[in-house]
This record gives sequence, C-alpha cells and structure tokens, in this order.
Amino acid sequence: MKGIYKFLLLAALTLGAVSCDKVYLDPNSTLEPDVVNNTDNLVDLINGIQQRWSAERSGLIYTSVNITGLNTSELQLLNPGNQGENEVLLGGDDIGGDNELLNNMWTNAMLCRKEATTVITSAETATDDTSVGNTLKAYGLFYRALVHGTLIQYFEQIPVEIIEDAPFNDRVTVLQNAIDDLTEAKGYIDAGLSSEVTSGLIGSVDLENSVNALLARFNLMAGNYSAAIAAADDVDLSAQSTWAYDAAIPNPLAFWFGSQNVTQAKDARFALPDDLLPEDGDQRVDFYVFSEDPDAAIPVYQVTAFFDNNTDEIPVYLPGEMLLIKAEAYARSNDLDNAVIQLNAVRNKTAGEDAFGVGAALADYAGTVDQQSVLDEIYKNRRIELYLSGLGLEDSRRFDRPGPGDAAAERNRNYYPYPNAERDNNDSTPANPTS
Repeated sequence: MKGIYKFLLLAALTLGAVSCDKVYLDPNSTLEPDVVNNTDNLVDLINGIQQRWSAERSGLIYTSVNITGLNTSELQLLNPGNQGENEVLLGGDDIGGDNELLNNMWTNAMLCRKEATTVITSAETATDDTSVGNTLKAYGLFYRALVHGTLIQYFEQIPVEIIEDAPFNDRVTVLQNAIDDLTEAKGYIDAGLSSEVTSGLIGSVDLENSVNALLARFNLMAGNYSAAIAAADDVDLSAQSTWAYDAAIPNPLAFWFGSQNVTQAKDARFALPDDLLPEDGDQRVDFYVFSEDPDAAIPVYQVTAFFDNNTDEIPVYLPGEMLLIKAEAYARSNDLDNAVIQLNAVRNKTAGEDAFGVGAALADYAGTVDQQSVLDEIYKNRRIELYLSGLGLEDSRRFDRPGPGDAAAERNRNYYPYPNAERDNNDSTPANPTS
C-alpha cells in the first residue's frame, strides 16, 4: 500500500525515543522542519495517521471495538490473563486510569490529533499551490474531527487545545469543534481535491463521503437532527470508504480474533435484551457471526464479516448507519412516518443492495408506531447493522438503555476514568466519573 513504508521512516522523525513516556506523550513536541515544510512528507504523515488510527492492538480500531464490545456484551473474553481487556469486561470500579486499553486509545488518539493539526497548520507554508494546501488541510481536519468525535464517546470531557495543561471541554463543545472542522473540510473538498496529494495517499478512505458521514454521525450525537439528515443525504451509499490492510499491516481485529486468545463473539444476541432480539431470518446474523453448531446447548460463535481475514478492509462507516441516522433523527423530531420509511429501508435491504454486503432482507416494520416503539426498533437495528463498529456504548447511553446500577444493566460503565497518560502530564485533568 502507498505510503506505509515511507511512514515507518517518517515515524522515527516524529516520535523520537518512544521508550520514554514523557517524550512519546508530549503533545507539544515539534516535528523536524523538513517534515512540516515538505508537501510529500505531509502526505506521508497523513498516511501515518491512518495507520496509527487503524492498525495494531494499540490503535483506535482495536481499542474502540474491544472497549465497547466488552462493556456492552457484544464480545466475550477468552483469556482473563489479558488484564486490560479483563478490566474493561469487569467495568465499574475494576477499571482505572492505568488500564492498558484506555491509555492506548487516548495516547494514539492524541498523537493522531497532534499530527493532523501539524498537517493543517503546515499546509500553507509547505506549498504555494492553494489547491494542494487546501487538500492537505481537508485531510487533517477530517482526522482531527474523528479524534474528537470518537474520544467524547468514551470520556465525559476531553481537551481540544494542544497546549500545556490544556483545559478539558464538555461534550457540547467537543462535538461542535468536530462539526466545525468537518464543515471546513467539506468546503475544501467541494472546491476540488488536488491529485498531487491524493495520488500519494493509501487511497482507501473516500474523504468526501467520510466527511459527510461523520457530519451525520456527530450532528446526531449533538442533537442537531435536521443537520444530521442533510449530511446523511449527502453520502453516496454505493461508495466504499475503508481502513485498508495487507500482509505487513494486518487487520488488528481479524488478527486478534483469529488468535482465539483474547476476545471473540459472545453469542448471536448482538448485545440485545430478550424483547429486542434479532428476528428469525435476519440475514445480518450469519453475516456477522458464525457457529458450526448453532443448535448446541451452548453454541460457540466466531466473528466473521470484516474481521475474518488479516487483509479484510474495515468500513469507515456503513451505508446502513446513514439510513438509521435519518430514521432516528426523524423519530426524535416526532416525524414518525419518515422515521419508519428509513427504518424499512434498512430492514428491507438485501446483501446485494448494500455496498458492503450487509443486508437484513426483512419485511417492513409491523410494530406500534409511536415514538418509543420506533426508537426501540431503531436501536435494535443499530446494534445488529453496526455490530462491532465501536458505536455501541454511545448508542446505549443515547437510547437511555439500562446502565450501571440499573436492573438488567446493558453496559457496565457510562464513561471511563481519564488515563494516567493524560493525568500524569496535565494538571487540568478532571476527577474521574463515578460510573
């Protein structure tokens, strides 16, 4: 894949001595002048951000999916000797700021954010070509927004500034910051992306559609329902945008699921309670999980779909997410007729009609058409359609599902303690949430 091997050389310049935590974690460290003043090296840095985000057990794809999966019972832990994952599974007070997964998530997200900001601030000085500079900025803004919009799903507050002892910002501020970055990126994209930049990129991320998809996602999270619908409408549902892998840099979920030593599918319930279980004939069940003997007393399931082979690509977003965003936004706006239309588009969709082969092939929704009933059906379909997308914890909270301390709790924490990687370097770190 383009840029991966050049990134490995570039990483030596950008990270310095990784054995020293202070150097590795310092968000104020500077990059070498020949990196920030050279367009080709900024392109390599964008490739590096993609790899840092999507690859390895320390990256955001692995950590977000496993944290969410173990918290909400999408996944089971096969070997409790994996201490970080075991603490996530136990939840509650059993997970603290020293947790490995939380520290990996936070550290790599902040490094992605720092590198994305470097691309943004260096774009104009690295080139005299406005189109090249704006294209670099569009990619940097996309990744910075991705960092902010992802971390705020796991932590009550995060800092959006890159300064010493940066103050922490609340959810409303963080989401608006991400939306503003994506809106700016969209303007640069609409003006046309420069092939001088795009030709040097890994190329699996469809920037235009991914920006619109994140605008839809984050506006929904922020309660901006009309904006969420408009952004989802702008996504080409026939397009694919993915995190790409090869033999040298494997799909981290496929690799570790395949080890049969860390996590694996818990069952075929998709973290749903008895009254919201997948319907008979829902073809998404067999798409995502497999059992050699599903009729056994205790069936053993394996994850399939995008996590079966080390070179499988993982979607940045799924077409079904856009349909379900519109369904939820309409439902929360009490436009139930349009909510059911979008819901049925997901239920009716076949594998052959979906860009990634995700299809339920079910009949229209036949339940009660009131706001709560429709929202319950949307939640059920999000849990199945978007299985192992890392969005499940956010969904569980947003749909007000039973949480810590509730009867029949469906998640073991609401938000996570702030990682020691931040607390040890930032005196502004708040007190940890209680649940």
